[in-house]
Amino acid sequence: MLRSIARSMVFLSLLALLLLPAAASASDLEIANAWASLPEAWENSSVYFVIQSKSSKTRTLVGASGSCCDFIEMLRAVLKDGAMDSEKQDKIDIPAGGAVAFVPRGLYLNLAGLESLGVGEPVTIELEFADGEKLEFDAIGRDD
Repeated sequence: MLRSIARSMVFLSLLALLLLPAAASASDLEIANAWASLPEAWENSSVYFVIQSKSSKTRTLVGASGSCCDFIEMLRAVLKDGAMDSEKQDKIDIPAGGAVAFVPRGLYLNLAGLESLGVGEPVTIELEFADGEKLEFDAIGRDD
């Protein structure tokens, strides 16, 4: 009986060690303060949030998607010739142990074709990383 319990504990310990790297990579990124501007007749909705890395290596965000809209672009607001413009971002590095803020007049996700979103309603976004990992979160509609 004691030998059977010891074998079970060894098995469970080995299983935990095998699962540990997967759990660490899935939990080394956190999203905070996610919100989405309400779509206007002349303007797409934008998503803002902070992404925090607890990883010891740089993570590279390469895209975003969601069934809520036609497509999602990663953009950076820039001042060009005295007017605000947007530049498409093909990748965004999240530094090891650091954070990147997606904020108005900075980095943001552009939700092209989102037809409706009300105050307090969630919109689900999936971030895609260069290593193949995906991270899903909800941004809450807010009247900015």
